[in-house]
Amino acid sequence: MNLAYPGQATSCTWADMSDMATELVPPELRRDQILALLQRHGQMTVKACAEQLGVSEVTIRSDFALLERDGLLRRVWGGAVLERPLWPEGSFATRLKERAAEKERIAQAAANLITDGDTIMLDASTTAYAIARQLSERRNLTVITNGMHLALALGAHQAITTIVVGGQVRGETGSLTGTLAEEMLERLHASKGFFSARGLTLAKGLSESSIPEGLLKATMVRHVDSVIAVLDSSKLGNTALTSFCPASRIQRLITAGAEAAAKSVALRELFPVDVV
Repeated sequence: MNLAYPGQATSCTWADMSDMATELVPPELRRDQILALLQRHGQMTVKACAEQLGVSEVTIRSDFALLERDGLLRRVWGGAVLERPLWPEGSFATRLKERAAEKERIAQAAANLITDGDTIMLDASTTAYAIARQLSERRNLTVITNGMHLALALGAHQAITTIVVGGQVRGETGSLTGTLAEEMLERLHASKGFFSARGLTLAKGLSESSIPEGLLKATMVRHVDSVIAVLDSSKLGNTALTSFCPASRIQRLITAGAEAAAKSVALRELFPVDVV
């Protein structure tokens, strides 16, 4: 399509208009989205990546070149592949593999409670990461999180707005904690919050082994309407160092594991329990 104005000889193609429209998206964010797509699919063609992100193939080729220069991907014929795994790594990746089947069932059940248009909070746990991977089909969803791995996983989905609270990075978990994160949360609110924990009892509620993590989660709990606990049966009946949510504040528990039914009997007196 050519657009001409009196006295001016010029033309504008649909590709040009697409790039102009997407200039509102910072290039750094777009490149993070490219890396998230590569992390999920292993490799991407220029054409598929351009269609997914709504930009021209010229823009994607330029981004591929910059990311290759930084050692983050390797260009191949017609596309690109990851040069090395970006995330998750280290202890987070190790924890992802622990009770993976239970986490997957919990994540699927939790995702069924999330609808288009929701605003939700997810913590930085591996269970929350599993939930995030179930949300690709949601539309107009806003996710508030303190998890870096989780935010990167969601970054490729244009229909999902991801808000990351700032703070100090805990390298072993990929979480952001501290007063900066807590101050940012004071300005935010969500209808539902999904929280894992090191332990859950009637007396102490949800508890964490890390004080910074517990303080941040306590702030998150104060800014959601509904608290949904998501943890496998090995955590039920345990108490960790610091409590961040009383049992009376929990609206629902989603759990899984061989002992889930037996360990959750007393908890059913306070809130519904879904054993999956």
